[in-house]
Amino acid sequence: MAKSHSGGTQLRQVLRLFALFGHPIRVVIFQRIARVPASAGELERTLPISRTAVVQHLKRMESEGLVRATSQGRKRVYSVRPEGLAPLARWLTAVKGSPP
Repeated sequence: MAKSHSGGTQLRQVLRLFALFGHPIRVVIFQRIARVPASAGELERTLPISRTAVVQHLKRMESEGLVRATSQGRKRVYSVRPEGLAPLARWLTAVKGSPP
C-alpha cells in the first residue's frame, strides 16, 4: 500500500518534533515557558547553560513553530504555541486508533 503525500509530510513533522525534544534542555525550556512565558535571560538564570545556548534552543523551537517570541521593551519573551504540537497530537490519535 502506497503512503499518501500528506501522511509522509505528517510523519516528517512528527520526526522533527521527536528530534527537537530529544535534547533534554529543550524539554526543560519548553516545560518552563509552558507554565510562565520568559525571556532568554530569565531562563538562563535557572539553567546550567549560557544565554547564547538558551537563545539557540529557543530559535530552533521557534523555527519548528513550538514557541513564539513577543517584544516587551528591549527583551523578547517566549511562550508556547500549543498548535505547534498538533502534528504530534494527530499522529498519536492515528496510532491509538490503529489496530494492534
